Amino acid sequence: MSLQYHKEKNMKIAVLLGGTSPERDVSLDSGKNIVDALRKLGHKVFAIDTGLPLQKLVADLEIRPGNMPGFEEKHGLYAKLFLLSQLNIDLVFNGLHGGDGENGVVQTLLDTLKIKYTGSSAMACMLAMDKEISKMILLQACLPTAKSIAVRNADETINLKELNFPVIVKPADGGSSLGHTVLQNDDKMEEALKFAFEYGKKVLIEEFISGKEIAAGVLDGQALPLVHIKPTHDMYDYECKYTPGMSSYEVPAQLDQKITEKIQDYACKMYGLLGCKGYARIDFLVDEENRLNILEANTLPGMTETSLFPKAAKEAGYSFEKLVEKIVQEAIK
Repeated sequence: MSLQYHKEKNMKIAVLLGGTSPERDVSLDSGKNIVDALRKLGHKVFAIDTGLPLQKLVADLEIRPGNMPGFEEKHGLYAKLFLLSQLNIDLVFNGLHGGDGENGVVQTLLDTLKIKYTGSSAMACMLAMDKEISKMILLQACLPTAKSIAVRNADETINLKELNFPVIVKPADGGSSLGHTVLQNDDKMEEALKFAFEYGKKVLIEEFISGKEIAAGVLDGQALPLVHIKPTHDMYDYECKYTPGMSSYEVPAQLDQKITEKIQDYACKMYGLLGCKGYARIDFLVDEENRLNILEANTLPGMTETSLFPKAAKEAGYSFEKLVEKIVQEAIK
């Protein structure tokens, strides 16, 4: 596979990282890697932790609020992003994960401020982040995904007749496998729902499919080599995702060529259906009979030491720095 890479001018880039979602620690790690790569590439970089208090950011960036008309009327996340307008930056590299960084809120605010940013639009992020909605889109397109039901509050009466056990109970609007529980029966359903609601506002109960976990990266609309994830736990949980040595990875995944091509085709289709831009990662399960199931789409894939998207890009010929620069160049087009 030959993917084109071209570096233009050095730019002023603000990297958003940290934030306030349950995935804050992962985002800090991703953000640090992105900042280091951009600086190696010669860009002037501002690291902006949106989880810090506003006055801390103002002081760190050495900005004088008195020089910003109307600033005192702005609050919360919008006020923090409004600071970017004082830095004359060329681009925001969004290194946030989960929460407002990935559900379309940050993207909407940046659109309002007319600031360019990496990754997908507000609408695409919203559609991908809500697993109930993205599953509906998959089903309408006749793409394979596991049966599920959505629960909007922990006291809701649940009808499980249409689902077969085992099931996985998980936040419908979260990531990094936080708040996940696999159940063999409904004995501990109440406990699992309560746990999932700690990490999201809506919960999915989904049929649990055992099989190979495959990550399919898409960069600028083109499929990357597949990654076969081999966790040491039964499930690719938070610890296996972010602790070095807790998972091994096969890149490219050693699958039948037809299966490989079908996964890459489905990944590109989902990328297009959601309206993704720049880069995204689509997660799959392949069962013992080589049946495919699409789990979810991630519009801001991790960029940590153990993250899947950089592994796939490396197999396609991208060093981490070249991958970061490719994402930057796609964003400023």
